[in-house]
Amino acid sequence: MVKKDKWRLMMVLIVVIIAAIIVYPIKGKIKLGLDLRGGVHIVLQAKETPENPVTSDSIDRLLAVLRSRIDQYGIAEPVIQRQGEDRIAIDLPGIENPEAALELIGRTAVLNFRQVLGESPRVPAKPARKNYSNDEEFKAAEERWQEAKNEVDEYITKMKVSVKADSNVDVLMGENGSAYLLGKTYVTGKHLAKAETMFDQFGKAGVSIKFNAEGAKLFDEATEVNISKQIAIVLDEVVISAPVVQQRISGGEAQITGKFSTEDANKLAIMLRAGALPVAVEILENRSVGPTLGSDSVNSGIKSGLIGAGLVVLFMLVYYGLLGIAADIALCVAVLLVLASLIFLKSTLTLPGIGGIVLTIGMAVDGNILIYERMKEEFRSGKSLVAALDSGFKKALVVILDSNITTLIAAVVLFYFGSGPIRGFAVTLSIGVIASVFCNVVVTRTLLGTIFASRKGMTL
Repeated sequence: MVKKDKWRLMMVLIVVIIAAIIVYPIKGKIKLGLDLRGGVHIVLQAKETPENPVTSDSIDRLLAVLRSRIDQYGIAEPVIQRQGEDRIAIDLPGIENPEAALELIGRTAVLNFRQVLGESPRVPAKPARKNYSNDEEFKAAEERWQEAKNEVDEYITKMKVSVKADSNVDVLMGENGSAYLLGKTYVTGKHLAKAETMFDQFGKAGVSIKFNAEGAKLFDEATEVNISKQIAIVLDEVVISAPVVQQRISGGEAQITGKFSTEDANKLAIMLRAGALPVAVEILENRSVGPTLGSDSVNSGIKSGLIGAGLVVLFMLVYYGLLGIAADIALCVAVLLVLASLIFLKSTLTLPGIGGIVLTIGMAVDGNILIYERMKEEFRSGKSLVAALDSGFKKALVVILDSNITTLIAAVVLFYFGSGPIRGFAVTLSIGVIASVFCNVVVTRTLLGTIFASRKGMTL
């Protein structure tokens, strides 16, 4: 073996060992995409209003807020990307609670602290049949509920009539079933500096907030003029609570309490920290992919990959004999490098990405076939085995680089203009192209040099 081949062999061994360390054990190391792991696919449409027009800048800000919310919610490897002029597509792999994620994403989260001018009686909960022993009792309860509701509706109607005289006054419903007549806005969500989940002395969840310097001053003034009066905490045009101010609050801190579960309080804190959506959105598509379907896709992809690889390995052995063994070893190294690269780069593997791996197998073998056929031609022309090896590699290298660079350009274009699984395919294909070229030019060359050095009388 020549000295150059010894260095090549040492480099190949080092690369293979590093790749094997990265890959082993492979279980749980490769991040799976939505189509393999299951999860939720959501498409949002931005809604234009006179106050918040849909512009390129507002969509960019919408992307930033959504990304901040989703990252804080702890969803691994989300895909959030613009679709056209006014749509955003979101893939959330492995999500366990689709409805919670949907509420987190779609809620505008506009927070206001407002003056309370009046409050209607509370609408009682509608009676349920299961709580009554017979139909007569249930019917009587329904009638009483309807009478109470009519009184509340009448009160609300009177409140709304008074609103027409003042554009700064609104009637908004509360989570407790009451309607509130609201006046001026004291503090808004833009004045928030911090929002965190908290628990009161009874273990009830809420959100602790802290205002910035401007907000603290405004909140101080608001509490000073509203002692023994209510201030409404309004989120997305719904009154969460309307506590009575007991004393002036000068520290710029407050608590939002209501009928919150721990998860609800956590979501609200996330939304407030990330900020309100710059434009309203509506959900155009909400599609769930079950983990069973994802598991079936993984199994099918692995099965197809193994069958394809097995047929290729068999063909190379039958057609090229000993040279086929070298090609098959190089092929295994190429697949190992692809897997190691996906793990190292923290790329997400999708079903089309598995297709990219299968395509890599074909490309790696295609390069070896070009090299071997060139070597045969050189050997038939009368050159020695080693000379045929060198000449065959040099002549095949131009064709290999040309075809693979063309494929790499196509993969870059797919990644730039594609979305979701298409990008997954482009990433896997790009890694596969680089790995196959390395294996053709370095690994196969090193293995053949080692084989020819040990078999002096060998022919092609």
